[in-house]
Amino acid sequence: MAKYTFEEIKTLLLKSINEEYIEAELRFVFKDKSDEYMIIIYDDMCSLQRCGNIERQTVAYYKTLDELYVAEQVDTIILARDWDNIIEFDCADFEMSGYRE
Repeated sequence: MAKYTFEEIKTLLLKSINEEYIEAELRFVFKDKSDEYMIIIYDDMCSLQRCGNIERQTVAYYKTLDELYVAEQVDTIILARDWDNIIEFDCADFEMSGYRE
């Protein structure tokens, strides 16, 4: 089971953009995938990316985090279905803002 729920992460991402005006970058890893992924929150949208070298990088944009959560992503990821396979979260922006250690 993932260390944080989607609702917890969503709350922190929205807080970072709406209160701190920080475009937070949340990195995460799945237990069954070799790549690292990232959600970025912007003032008027959000994105999900596959990280890596330039040939492997992908990005998809969404109007809301809820839309991103249910959409099929690169590597057939659907966060609503696959959330509990996340084994690691990292967000320096959350730590710098004091949201978590």
